[in-house]
Amino acid sequence: MRLTAYLLSLSLIFQACSQQEQNPKTAPIAKELPTIYTLIFFDKTVSVSPKDTFTRNTYEAALATITQENIRQKGDKIEVYFIHENTSQARVFSQQCKATLKDTLNLSPTDVRAIKNNYQITLKKERKKIFTRCQEAFLDENPSDTKKYTDIWGALEVIDKKNAKKKEGTLLKVYFFSDMVESMPGADRRDFHKRPPFSNQEAQEWAKSDAKSFQDMDLEGVELFYLLPFSPLSNTNENNPKVLLYWNSLLGKLGVEELKEFGSDE
Repeated sequence: MRLTAYLLSLSLIFQACSQQEQNPKTAPIAKELPTIYTLIFFDKTVSVSPKDTFTRNTYEAALATITQENIRQKGDKIEVYFIHENTSQARVFSQQCKATLKDTLNLSPTDVRAIKNNYQITLKKERKKIFTRCQEAFLDENPSDTKKYTDIWGALEVIDKKNAKKKEGTLLKVYFFSDMVESMPGADRRDFHKRPPFSNQEAQEWAKSDAKSFQDMDLEGVELFYLLPFSPLSNTNENNPKVLLYWNSLLGKLGVEELKEFGSDE
């Protein structure tokens, strides 16, 4: 009985080895990364100055991080808009990553290493080019009268259109480089410079009321971040938490999970 069992086990081992020879291992299929569509809004109003040392250092560091993390493969794209009186019409540029990793199947380890190194060099160049264009847009001065008003509502229209048109599987990430102080004239608009919300309750009530103006808008799945142009330790005249509560409440009603501060436990 023992001899029979031993011979049977040997037979099974030889059979398994034979099957492995007939079906050699194939290279594991690399998991595809989702395409990232990045929208950046630079506040070009009187309340945000690129000449301020803190603002410039903070924003340029953030731009470096965004381009590094969001430009990873062919198809990833960054698009920049200005926030001012006419935000929805203020597109600055759109640039898409074109770096392509060649097929390395059946190549020698040396060739694979060379192809991957060249790909990383090309990717680094594209990131630098996009970062430079973003930096130039941030540093660009706005000499026109459009800098007197801040139309962040207009940015929501842009985001909604991009979200509706993006390809399946694409991540839409949005970054507001702004103090988030909406400031537009008109009885049906908000001017937080003249009249910010006085309480948390009022901020939420305003958000509920204003959401009716965007009832056809759907921002579900969009990741939204903001980066203020001044220190978090600044006084409430600059950094009004009730203004941010308004935006969180409004965006929540439009399908956004959370408006996050960029760089704080994302």
